[in-house]
Amino acid sequence: IQEIGSGQFGVVHLGYWIEKTKVAIKTIREGAMSEEDFIEEAQVTMYPDWAGGRRSLAQRG
Repeated sequence: IQEIGSGQFGVVHLGYWIEKTKVAIKTIREGAMSEEDFIEEAQVTMYPDWAGGRRSLAQRG
């Protein structure tokens, strides 16, 4: 796994899913953000195309 970036909240690594698809693996430093912010960040990362990446899973419908 190769480190490809870092910032205020943690580090991003390059990884591979099923050994062939490149993926970004984001790690968050403990205490860097609230649980609510973490969940929102995870949703944005999983579904970046929804309304600029800011719709929650509940709004997905």
